[in-house]
Amino acid sequence: MTSSQQTTQVSDLPLGLGVRLITSNQHGLVALDKPAGLMSHPNNEREIKRSLLQANYDYDDEVYTWQIGDVKHRAWLINRLDSPTSGVILLALNENINTTIKQRFSTHQVNKVYYALVKRVPSVPAGSWSDVLKKDVYRGKKVFKGGQSIPAKTGYQVVKTEAGGFPIALLRLKPLTGRTHQLRVQCKNHRHPVVGDRTYGSFGFNKEVAIETGEKRMMLHSAETSMRYPYQGKMHDFKAASELPEAFNQVMRFRPGRNVVKAPALNVRPSSLAGRRFRR
Repeated sequence: MTSSQQTTQVSDLPLGLGVRLITSNQHGLVALDKPAGLMSHPNNEREIKRSLLQANYDYDDEVYTWQIGDVKHRAWLINRLDSPTSGVILLALNENINTTIKQRFSTHQVNKVYYALVKRVPSVPAGSWSDVLKKDVYRGKKVFKGGQSIPAKTGYQVVKTEAGGFPIALLRLKPLTGRTHQLRVQCKNHRHPVVGDRTYGSFGFNKEVAIETGEKRMMLHSAETSMRYPYQGKMHDFKAASELPEAFNQVMRFRPGRNVVKAPALNVRPSSLAGRRFRR
């Protein structure tokens, strides 16, 4: 084996700012903890410093590439998270495990759990959402907006609510299908937009939460990914978990008149919080 063919190790990964290793195994399967605001991959060289790995990315092959000395390294991106979403994201350090795990994703044999802070408390504390989402269709240079209808299903459960603060609930979400922006769109469709979502959220409510708490991020977190997968003639288990970020607790704990954000944090004048009635 020449030096240019050496297998990439976890210690070789050029982790992006704030990215943390959760776990890895002997097959080259790696779970990282992505902070909110970082991209799963850069779309151009200017975005490399804001991505999961600070390395070049081949969009067609979905692989990061970089070089250390004379050694060329690669790491395949198995799944993606939206830039505002934090939590568990998977990489593969060799092509075989990448193919294996992506096949598990494509056949819905990967268990994923998300947590979201949403506006309003669902009237039914647990259940499932089944929707038909619209997807753009690309034909050559033409784009047909909403040209394809695709089914989306998500299980939900109310984990926590807080009286006396914002009208919000912490939901445990389990997507049973994997569609682009699925959780964000379904939360919106069922009148429980994710707090801080700048695309599908309640903009006035988001602004109010940001002013009062100083927390401006989208409150959606990939908390757990687990699966069984076949490799080298045997079945194996893999599980990675990420703790709920403190920002979620900060918003949940907020009470008018008790938690006052100083003006410089958001460059606004804080309002009087006593007796405040929040948007519902």
